[in-house]
Amino acid sequence: MADRKTLREAGDVETRCEDCSLYSLCFAQELPSEDRDDLNDVLKRQQPLAKGEHMFHGGQQLKTVTVVRSGSVKSYQISPEGDEIVSGFYLPGEVIGLDGLPTEKHPGFAVALEDSRTCDIPFNDFIAMLKKSTKLNEVMLRLLAEEMTETRELLLVVGRLDARTRVALFLLSLSRRLARRNQDPNQFRLTMDRRDIANYLGLTIETVSRTVSALQREEIIQVRGKMVQVLDREALREAAQQLISDDADDNPKRRQSRS
Repeated sequence: MADRKTLREAGDVETRCEDCSLYSLCFAQELPSEDRDDLNDVLKRQQPLAKGEHMFHGGQQLKTVTVVRSGSVKSYQISPEGDEIVSGFYLPGEVIGLDGLPTEKHPGFAVALEDSRTCDIPFNDFIAMLKKSTKLNEVMLRLLAEEMTETRELLLVVGRLDARTRVALFLLSLSRRLARRNQDPNQFRLTMDRRDIANYLGLTIETVSRTVSALQREEIIQVRGKMVQVLDREALREAAQQLISDDADDNPKRRQSRS
């Protein structure tokens, strides 16, 4: 991950999608060259977002559909009582704003968890491209389906499962999303803090910490600071009750030796 200086220096350089170092993570790679040319014509590569800076607030007009280029973003909503409810986390290559398409307004908030960069597609241009490109429609439908799957899993997690299963499922879900983008699914960094994880899973911070410690003692995972290494993937799947398909099974980096 680029540090602050490198990230800001990178913001001064405008590149085409094909020249971006994260091209392999982005949906743009799935588009035919003609559609990609249209995307390059309208894409706005934004200056870095600082950690804690909001991309948008709930109720704001949907002006762009955004791709996370580097860093990570947390989405959340505010309850009627004024409490923050974490609704998701976005990683490089993932798209933010699709949930605002029906009303053309953002239903919630989005804030950078670390220094991050994004690529923005103006909403009107995005709609025009959808009308023109069959392939873009297919890609967006798949991304929407993946987002709906994550939402369904969250409802299941918060409503019915014990703490151990919730935490294991969360880690396995992150790993699976990395595997989809040909990243190492068995070693990754948690950019969100345990308070956000606890909020997302409907647990207390203490419960999350105890559960993570238990998984370490059982040599299922190893945690060093924010770095997580999956030591026993099968055991992690069993802890998650195998409630989600494990895309990492098809990833060449799936076998990670214990250290």
